[in-house]
Amino acid sequence: MEISAIRLEALKEIGNIGSGHAATSLSNMLQTRIDMAVPKVWLVPLERLSEALGQMDAMKTALYLKVEGDAPGKAMFVLSVESAEIIAKKLLYMTAPPEIHIDEMAQSALREVGNILVSSFVIALTEFSGILLQPSTPALAIDMIGAMIDAVLLEEGKVDDSILIIDTKLSGLDEMEGKFLYIPDEGSLDKLLGVFGL
Repeated sequence: MEISAIRLEALKEIGNIGSGHAATSLSNMLQTRIDMAVPKVWLVPLERLSEALGQMDAMKTALYLKVEGDAPGKAMFVLSVESAEIIAKKLLYMTAPPEIHIDEMAQSALREVGNILVSSFVIALTEFSGILLQPSTPALAIDMIGAMIDAVLLEEGKVDDSILIIDTKLSGLDEMEGKFLYIPDEGSLDKLLGVFGL
């Protein structure tokens, strides 16, 4: 789907709103100033998803939730395992990063972070478009990014041909990068983009 520069700017503004909400909430939670920038916003065809995400066999941490409402879909925030461990270490006042594969306390803390990160972008979509979206309780997965994406795509219901990806850079603990993905159900993308005149 070809999108004009004006529409991409509108989508980037959604990213900026979401990152602003997320940075404020994370700063309060971590008691540390967190800044979040949005260097790039993509609308990526499904068949080119691997180009946007890089190595599909790379181990990642994904915070996932379902989105209900007038433009339903699935949302994820993906970041490196190392970044997730740094966040969990800070949240739990640990002296060393936890093994998030097995540490249930760390996993619970990261789910709460995921709730903030993913919900912030979903709320931004609602604020900017006026289309009501409601995020569910987040789930946490640590696996190869390709396997996690496949699992999401195989869930019940058809998805649209394109995925919204918002690249983010977090600073305040260490420099970190993450990606917010919105995988719209079939027809949801038309509703969201229709707000911008597409």
